[in-house]
Amino acid sequence: MSSLADLRTQIDALDTELLRLIDARAALGQAIGEAKAKEEGTNRQVSLLRPDREALLIRKLIAMPRKAASEAVVVRIWRELISENLRIQGAAHGGLHLNMSAGEHSKEVLVWARERFGFAPSFGYVNDATAAIQAARDVRQISVLSLDPRSGAWWARLLAEPKVRIIAALPELTLKIAGARPHAVALAAIQPEPTGDDLTFWVSDSREHENKIVEHLSLRGFAAEWLCTAQGLKLFGLIGYVQENDERLAADSLGSLSGIIGAAPRI
Repeated sequence: MSSLADLRTQIDALDTELLRLIDARAALGQAIGEAKAKEEGTNRQVSLLRPDREALLIRKLIAMPRKAASEAVVVRIWRELISENLRIQGAAHGGLHLNMSAGEHSKEVLVWARERFGFAPSFGYVNDATAAIQAARDVRQISVLSLDPRSGAWWARLLAEPKVRIIAALPELTLKIAGARPHAVALAAIQPEPTGDDLTFWVSDSREHENKIVEHLSLRGFAAEWLCTAQGLKLFGLIGYVQENDERLAADSLGSLSGIIGAAPRI
């Protein structure tokens, strides 16, 4: 058996190698940023975020064999590496900024936002959900809001937003636990892409009971779960990626004011 001193020497050697690899990855991030700038020219209206690609990468990593590292630590480490990569890519244009509007749950939501987007983005608080949605129209901004019904049906306003969509559900690490529901979401000016394991967000003003709406959706081929009700409006999660123009959601029994407002990949 190795002595304690030998084991510590091995740890020190691994730390040195890890730092070298992290730095090499960061340098590639800088090269990617320069390549993007050449391809896009002067057009800066493109988000740095790629939640679909990030989810596919993390799923691949946590599926790999491990002897001791937990799934949670793999996710946290790579979320920070991705965050640093995006910081480097966007440094010349202000980087990314997190807008928080979570009321009495602001501390918890900030923790969830940092778990998902890392510590590289700057952050600040906005007065209300309207300001958060407006801020998210800027491709450099991410807004994170609570799904607490006491905050009102702010999410229904996304039906009138042509670009801002839900791109992440928080807390991320609990979303695949049976019965778990998101307590907050992140908004950004990008169109979510399918990843093979997604949660689509759908709003309805139907007066039917939530369970009855879930039944109607089931008859149309959707696996749905009720998430929130506020101000006469209801928010549901549809399992899988659903297109915004899916004709199955156009039925009168599903409400006169309804629509998809984004999708979040699950890891």
